[in-house]
Amino acid sequence: MEDEDFDLKLPFEILPDVQIEDVSSLIRKGEFDIHKPGLGEYRIRELERIKYAIIHRYPQHGLDPDTGKYLVDTGQTNRSRKLVQEMAACLRIIRPVTVYADFCEGEVADNGELYNFAFNEPEPNFSLPINQRLFAFRNEDVQLLRSYAPLFRSAMVGSFWKFRMAVQMYDTGYFQTDHWKIRFFLWTSVLEALFTSQNPNREHSGSRVAKERIKEMLGPGTSVYPPEELSRLEANPSLTVADVLDEIYCLRNHIAHGDMIPGHYFQTTGRSSLNGPLVRIDMLIENISFIVRRSLLKIMKDNLLAHFRDAASSEAYFDTLQLTNSAISMRFGRSTFTCPS
Repeated sequence: MEDEDFDLKLPFEILPDVQIEDVSSLIRKGEFDIHKPGLGEYRIRELERIKYAIIHRYPQHGLDPDTGKYLVDTGQTNRSRKLVQEMAACLRIIRPVTVYADFCEGEVADNGELYNFAFNEPEPNFSLPINQRLFAFRNEDVQLLRSYAPLFRSAMVGSFWKFRMAVQMYDTGYFQTDHWKIRFFLWTSVLEALFTSQNPNREHSGSRVAKERIKEMLGPGTSVYPPEELSRLEANPSLTVADVLDEIYCLRNHIAHGDMIPGHYFQTTGRSSLNGPLVRIDMLIENISFIVRRSLLKIMKDNLLAHFRDAASSEAYFDTLQLTNSAISMRFGRSTFTCPS
């Protein structure tokens, strides 16, 4: 992975009236000074460094293209906030990067500057999975955002509840920095939302069902460290989706059932990083992030959203693929994997 400089000609349109812009000239010098006593120098410095942003410009009154309703003032503002936040969430699926400043808004004066400026407080201790901490946005990521944006919008305003729930849990996990277990559990819950459903006869639930469906979706031999997931200075451990899924679910089940986490996950080396060996937990968090993001993108890219509307549509889809509990048992026999202890 060699992150090229982000050098597209701006503004770069993502959707009508939504673009990526260089906003540094819009924010007045000293805009954040009044907040220094409350937020501190460090967080203010992150706000002052804001340069590129996803921007939605809109009038005070207008027709909502999603609902056909005529919106004024607060209605327009709420729609705009939701639109920008959705585009940011889509970009985080394509390319998660470390960010400190979050959502900002204001009104544009005649001289082009923002006034009535408001912003969310920057994250004080934000961190991502270790392999993603050097990620930066590349030209190709923004091109992909433009490609996926209409699909993502259709999914998030439609009745694609399994997909929407998965996106919400992924995005919530992205911002969970207090404890690794919270992020890990939310991201494994994404897989549960996408690949399992409540079913009285358990034909569509359980870890084994989820794992076989993930392998069908992504390919069991798909690398969890394609070139864009590691720096060119790091050795690739050559692990596949099939190599890591069992351990991911073992760890997930320990957390879900209130077990003490076995020492294996803290004491066994996962892969080598720029700063030395990673323990197994850190590596599996990297892996679950890749699997979640790749699954969500695959569903959009392959036009599979209709199969992730609800339990009924999902079950019908996986029935046709013969990926029910009983069919999996007949095809593969009993699982021979033993969880680490």
